[in-house]
Formats: sequence, C-alpha cells, structure tokens
Amino acid sequence: MKMAILDKNLNVMESVKVEYSYKVYNQDWVELNPELLIDAMQKGVKKLEKYVPEVEIVAYDALSPSIVLMNKDGDALYPVITHLDRRSKIQTQKILDEMGKDHFQKITGIQPFTGGASITSILWLKDNLPEIFDKTEKMGHLNTYLYHWLTGIWASDPVNASMMGLYETTKWGSWSEEITTAFKIPLDKLPELYNAGTILGCLNKKAAAATGLCEGIPVVLGTNDITTAQVAAGSVNEGDSLIISGSSEMISIISSKPIINDQYYLRNAITPGQWQIYATTLGGFALEWFRNEFYKDMSKDEFFNIELVDVIENHVEKATARFLPYLAGDRQSLEPKKAAFLDLTLNTTRKDLLASILLGIHQPIINTVNLSSEFIKLNKTINLTGGMVNGPFINLKKKLFEGFDFSVKDNCTIIGNGLLALKALAAQGQ
Repeated sequence: MKMAILDKNLNVMESVKVEYSYKVYNQDWVELNPELLIDAMQKGVKKLEKYVPEVEIVAYDALSPSIVLMNKDGDALYPVITHLDRRSKIQTQKILDEMGKDHFQKITGIQPFTGGASITSILWLKDNLPEIFDKTEKMGHLNTYLYHWLTGIWASDPVNASMMGLYETTKWGSWSEEITTAFKIPLDKLPELYNAGTILGCLNKKAAAATGLCEGIPVVLGTNDITTAQVAAGSVNEGDSLIISGSSEMISIISSKPIINDQYYLRNAITPGQWQIYATTLGGFALEWFRNEFYKDMSKDEFFNIELVDVIENHVEKATARFLPYLAGDRQSLEPKKAAFLDLTLNTTRKDLLASILLGIHQPIINTVNLSSEFIKLNKTINLTGGMVNGPFINLKKKLFEGFDFSVKDNCTIIGNGLLALKALAAQGQ
C-alpha cells in the first residue's frame, strides 16, 4: 500500500509504503484478507502522523477486479477474490452456456473471464457458500469496501462496475437487470453507482479512531488504480494512451466508441460517455523470474543496469527466439494458457531468451495499439509511468512502437487522487 500527503499544489510532502500479501492456494485461488489492508493503512498513517491534524480530505484508489461480500456493518464475509483467481471455471462455462459469449459481451463489453469478470467469482460464492451469499448485504470491489469502512456509505463507480460483468458497459447504463435476473443475483445486493471523485460522505467515528485522522473530513469515492493514473497523466481525451510498466505491462486507451474485441477489455472511463480499451500482460514479474532462474551468477543491480541495458541496445532487434508471456496465465483468454519459449536452437543464449521476453511482454500491448488505431485517431505521444520506466526501457518502447513518442509521468496514482480531491473540494466551494 502506497500512501502520501499532498499539499494543494499537488506536491508530495511525504510518502510511505506498507507491504501486504495475497494468499495463494489450490494452485490458482488468489485471495486477499481485507483486514491486512486496514492494518497497512493504519501503519501508513502512523508513519505520516505529523501531518494528520492538517489533513483536509481523503482520496484513494484500489486494485480491481477485487470482489468482496459484506454484511450490513460492512465487514467482509469472505476474503477478497482478486483478478488473479481462477477457481470459477464452472461458473464461466455456465454463463457461456446460458447466455452466450457474444450476448454477454454486447452488454458488458467483456467476456466472462474466470476471475477477470467478477460475476464468475460471485457465482462461485453463490454456488459453494450459499450461507455466506444469503447473509450478504452488499457486494462490490475493494473501492466499495473501503468507502463503506471510511464513511459508512455503500457506493461504487462505473469504472469498477464495468469490470464486474453485471453492468451495461457498452451504453454507460446501469446494473443489468437481464444478467442479474438470469443468474439470480439480487439487484439490492449491488451498491449505488456514482462518478468517481464524488464526495458522498465524511470520515466516520470508527475510521477516525482507527487512523487518527479527524472525524468529519470529506472522503472522495475512489476508483481503480489505472483510472487515477490516467487522470494525472492527462490521458482523458479520445486517442490518449497510458502505458504502465511495472510488475505488469498495461495499456489503457481512451475511446468515444464502445468497440468490442476479444483481444482487449472494454471498460468505462472516468468521464461519462467515454471508454477505456485496456490490455495487460506480465512485465517486471517475468524479468524477475528469469533473473532468479537464469542469472544466479549476477547481482540484481548488474542484471538490471548492465545486462538488461545491453540486451535492449544490442540484441532485441535481432532476436530469433520467441516468448509467449503467460507465466501467470492470460486474463484475456477463456482458455488457460502457459508461457513458452519457441524457435530455440543450439545457438540460443540467455541473452536471446531475455530479448524474447522483452518482445513477448510487449506484443499484447502493441496489438491493442494496432487494433485501436483502426477506429481511433491515436495521440502520437503515449504517456508512460511505472517502476520499470527508465532510459533503456523507454528506448526499447521507441523501437517497438514505431511512429510514437513517450512522455514520462511520475507518481501518477498519487497525483491522480490529488486532482480528484481538489476537484471535489472546488465543487463544494472550498
């Protein structure tokens, strides 16, 4: 968890990071205990306590999809099922059999990806833990859980709704009565929808006591991390793109047309009437895996600052090996995928394999740019942020994305939340 104090000029006064862990078991069940997030929040605020009396507003973002079922008090009835979870294959097939991929996608903008569309995880909980499902007051992503914890108010935003497979994404509508009726998901268990960045309530007594923040300060309804990053990067107009290079490679392109394609997700953008064309694949995690397994003789600093630079400058353009980047599967495929190296010979070296990884992790992103360019006039400057962004990695992208330039943006999620907070205060005349 990353936390920061910003002044009204959006300068970062101080920031802290607090680690927490997912729980992974049964091979592909990936959960998160929400109490770990609250604990991390409390630890982070403690480290920033000298600023606490001056804090005037709270804003946040959260990872998603991240479905959580809550009781009437807002307590989680079961751990958060994350976007990495793959337990709901039977429920995915049920949606395909009863509604069909094309019709489901026409409403939601996405396929019923196992774990990647929250309806699949919801149906798993309904089928396997009916006693928990029946006790559920509301269900939503982490932004809903956190907003209720902070304010006592149930809410979500259209961006998160568009990842749940229960929302009329393609027409910026509402929760889909057709889908909820077909799969017996009560509409009253879903939160009310409001635009991200809206102030609906203030910090309640319980959250104030737990964090030390002042009771009654306004809290902005949060969205997901990609969306707040877009706000900070200025990627808010049609044709604007943002690439986040970190543990994953992600791209989000703004469109005014809800064009569906099996090779990317269609999501709502933060601005009503706009959509995100979104794709992701493994990034830094793949490089770290390869370093740990094939470069045990080299320090981390030497690998990233010398070896990786050399491969980018001298080996990528002549690489003959190929890498399929599915070490963690593929969130955009209904069929399970695994990673592989292809076209190897006795002359293949580890530099060749590293070059193929660099090419492979970018291919889904390049494909999304090419698909989008068929119906959008793309801005030729792509905004770029993330922990992997440095000179060599920017040069790699310039080689791979011919005709595009890149503009580096720092602290995008933090600044994006700050911008939403300032906008919310201005709307209230503060």
